[in-house]
Amino acid sequence: MAQRLMNGARLWAICVVICVIYGGVKAADRVTGTIRFLMFDRCRVDSNQLVNVPDNNAAFAKSSCKPSEQFAIIVHGWREGTDSEWVVDMVSNFTAHRPGCVMVMHYANNSHTIDYFGELLPHFDKLANVLAAHLRRMESIGFDPAKGHIFGFSMGAQLALEGSRRFGLQKINRIDACDPAGPGFDTVPENMLLDPKQAARQVQCIHTSANFGTRRRDCHISWNMGNCGRDQVAARPFPKGSHGLCPYFYNSAFVHRFHPVPKPKLCVSQRLAHGWPRELRMGYHCDMNSGVSGELFSLTTRNFPFTDEQVFDGTIP
Repeated sequence: MAQRLMNGARLWAICVVICVIYGGVKAADRVTGTIRFLMFDRCRVDSNQLVNVPDNNAAFAKSSCKPSEQFAIIVHGWREGTDSEWVVDMVSNFTAHRPGCVMVMHYANNSHTIDYFGELLPHFDKLANVLAAHLRRMESIGFDPAKGHIFGFSMGAQLALEGSRRFGLQKINRIDACDPAGPGFDTVPENMLLDPKQAARQVQCIHTSANFGTRRRDCHISWNMGNCGRDQVAARPFPKGSHGLCPYFYNSAFVHRFHPVPKPKLCVSQRLAHGWPRELRMGYHCDMNSGVSGELFSLTTRNFPFTDEQVFDGTIP
């Protein structure tokens, strides 16, 4: 009788271990198994030009994304996906202004959760690892990281920075991080020790909000938009509040110019940039080789294109 009880206990323990392991695998699959990378297929003439990146490396290398060309990756934020208005516009802008491959990291099955702190943030490491693995796969096929450009917004900006760091310090040529998420990051001491400038050779950060955006201003160039990077006169209800406007400013900047201005008197800066050239502008067309580093300020307007494109030579009150 005692022996049967002991055997039963052992069997129960084994079942518990198997269930825990299997449950852990299934939980991981729910996070990483639904992530997709889509690419813009320039060969298609229909409206659905975003297609899944082929799972087969040979098919990937022979697709419309050529390993010998430049590439860009867009990483969306919380409660967004490939159908988000600004993502659709940015794919179009990148294809018009940048030759080569355009991809989107689509993790909407995870990002569409209402519970940012309970259901999305705890999976940040797994999401960053998936991006790093995708970059390693691209490199193994023949893509050159020195020809890579990654844009991320909010949580996507943090993923772009961390995924690129895990891929290799400063291997990616450039990252444009649009109002990187602050909640869940600024309060974690380990995160504060990570230098965004190590994620790529050139890192441009664009700040538009104080409530959802990071307090950090330590990218190669850090733009404070509107009211000191804290809020915007164009802010509307979600999803186009001060935070959500950042990618809309970036999209506008493909055509319209957001120039630097002298630091407004009410704004504070610990790394104020000096001596910028008159033609310097925020966005994809920012000349990251201009020799300028530190914080820049740029005024915004209430309505599209969110800038009056004026070059300032005087002082700002």
